[in-house]
Formats: sequence, structure tokens, C-alpha cells
Amino acid sequence: MQNYILNEGYQNNSFLFDKAKGSRINIKNKSLIDLSMCAGSLLLGHNHPIFKKSIKKFLNKNISNLASPNIYAKKYSKNLKKIIPFSKIIFCNSGTEAVIKSLRLCKALSKRSKIAYVSGGWHGSTDQLLFKPDKYLKPIPISAGLSNEHLKNIVILPYNNIEKTKKILDKNRRKLSCVIVEPVQGSLPYEGVKKYLKLLENFTKKNSVYLIFDEMITGLRTDCSSAQKHFNIKPDISIFGKCFGAGLPIGFITISKKVSNKMSKLKQKVFFGGTYSGNSIVAYVANEVLQYILKHKEKIFKDLENKSALFENKLNKFFSSEKLDLKVYRFKSLIRLVYSKSHLKDRSSRDFFEKNKFSKIKRFKNYLKNQNIYLSASGLIFFSTAFSKSDLEYVIKKFEYGLIRYFK
Repeated sequence: MQNYILNEGYQNNSFLFDKAKGSRINIKNKSLIDLSMCAGSLLLGHNHPIFKKSIKKFLNKNISNLASPNIYAKKYSKNLKKIIPFSKIIFCNSGTEAVIKSLRLCKALSKRSKIAYVSGGWHGSTDQLLFKPDKYLKPIPISAGLSNEHLKNIVILPYNNIEKTKKILDKNRRKLSCVIVEPVQGSLPYEGVKKYLKLLENFTKKNSVYLIFDEMITGLRTDCSSAQKHFNIKPDISIFGKCFGAGLPIGFITISKKVSNKMSKLKQKVFFGGTYSGNSIVAYVANEVLQYILKHKEKIFKDLENKSALFENKLNKFFSSEKLDLKVYRFKSLIRLVYSKSHLKDRSSRDFFEKNKFSKIKRFKNYLKNQNIYLSASGLIFFSTAFSKSDLEYVIKKFEYGLIRYFK
């Protein structure tokens, strides 16, 4: 089949998925255990009965997909308020859109241009943040087409490095509009990060800089709440999505009372429009699924914790007994296999220790695919309640065999 799509992942025509159910995802009638769960969006697995039921209810009620203001977005916001502290909420179509609008808001309020971006995070396809640090923390563009203005206005902070971060922040404190960070990064690990996040919180409050938490991944997955609650940090602005969409595309921004009050004093309003922002189908289905999760949250999050902890503990014990240079890191049901047991603080140190193992890592991932296990290109592992005991045992067994084969 001829491929006309330039989006990432479509270059391999032989690896296109067509359907999914529960813990499994299908390709050409072949069923694979899915360790990606729609980039972590699916707490309950693929096509959970409550998801399918809510879609049917939406259709039976003849609601239609409304781009206009609707009661379903308002109802959903009330339920979100039960688990996320905020003054106001701004619905968006995606995480990237939520990031763009958050940065726009910070510049409008602060009248400053510079953005401090904590390294190792991912904030979607946002021009202002499509940079990576070199060894001196200077920004390197990771895409063509970025303006020199974006390059000039970005300041990169080293994740979980308090001493260097403090120096960079102090140097730029009068120029920064905001600091944006993933509190727990997909790169992992996160040990000791609470102290680091507290530094960001204290600095931003003291210097009239806005603190943005990007909780695309940790939102809802963190015990039916957020990482900011887990660490007891209060950002000015937060970005959520993924799990909150229940399998449909969504992003939203929550703002504190302080930010809301300052917005009301702006001479010119900040534009937050978007055709499908808060559209009725996403709001209706997401709200139905959220209510189900709230009703069964103790059972759901205990199940996710037990499965994730079992995977982490069994493999790490196995690595120790077999003297393998590997380690599983975990935050709740967000998991990463790191191909080194050396002490890591951030993504750059992880990449340093893994740089000579890329060919082995690639062969291991191909091995998993041949064993009917799908591990995404990012390497992140997300469990859902759809995983059965036999699924988990099978995955652990195949991981052990494959890792001995390629890393012993």
C-alpha cells in the first residue's frame, strides 16, 4: 500500500495497527499485548465497556458534535474540579495546543519573552520548545523551520540539578515569563525531584515568574489526581490531557486564582479559541468515563499499583540475580526499562549510559514484537486495568528471556 503520510511512525508500512480491545492491539489479524496504551491515555484498556456505552449513549441522545458552547463541557469541568484544584479551566484540542496557549498567557501577564524549559521533558509539537540541550545547556533545534526568535528566547534548565538550575534562574530572573516542567518525566528516573520542584516553586513565586506543570502523562494516572498533589507543589498553570480524554483527543489548562485575577486586569484579552475546544462528544464521553473512574477509583488504582509494582520488583530482582546492567524505574503506573543500573538523575545521564547499546536495544524491541508484545518507540510502558494476570506473567517471562539473550 502506497504511503502518503509524513507523520512520525508511518514510514514503516508493515507496522500499521487496525483495531484493539482490552490489553491487546492488532496488526494484520495478529494480536499483540500493548504496553503503550495509546501513549498512556488508557487507564482501563482499549474499548472498555464504559467507553463503548458512553459513545452509544451520545449517539442515542442525538447530541451531535457541538463546536458551540455546550452543557457537556460545563458538566465535565465540575467533575474535573473534584480532583484538580483550579480557579478556571481552558479546554483545548490537544496537549500541544494547551502548551501553546499557556505560553501565550504567561507572556501576556508578565510582559516578558524568555521561557525556561526544564530539559528531558516533552511538550508536544510546540515551536517555542522544540529544542534540546548540548553539553553546555545551549539550545539545539530539533526541527527545521524554527525561528531565531524562539532560539533567542529559550533558556534550558537541567532536570533535577538544583545547583546549576539555581544559577541559570538567577541569571535570567528579570527576563523570564515562565518555567515549564514535566514534574515526572517520561525519561525517568525521578528520585529526589520533590526538592527540585520546590526550588522552581519558590523561585517563580519570589520573582513574579509563572510556573507551568505539564501533567499530560501524570494527570489522573497519579492515584486519580496529579503529581502536583503527590509532591505538594502549587503551580500557577497546569496542563492536562491523555487519560482525561478516555481515549479521545483532549487537552486543557487549569489556572490558579492568582492567574485568574491578573487576567481580569489585562487591557486586551488572551485568545483561547478553537473550533473543537470543549466539543460535546469529547466532553460527554470523557465525563462519563471519569465518573466511572471516580466511582471505582480505589479498585482501579490499587490494581494498577499492584501490577506495576510486580513488574518492577520481579525484573529488578532478576537483573540483580543475573548481574545484568539494567534497571526498571517506576512512578505509579508509568514505567521505563533503563539499559543501565548506574545512578541516573535525568535523561542526559540515561542517554550517556545507553549510547553504546542502541543496536542491542533495537534487537530487543524487535524480539518483543516477534513475541507478540508491542513496546513503543519511546520505550515508555503503561499498564491498564485490562492487563490480566496471564498477560503480566507472559510479558515478564519474555522480558527476562530477551534481556538475557541480548544483554548478558
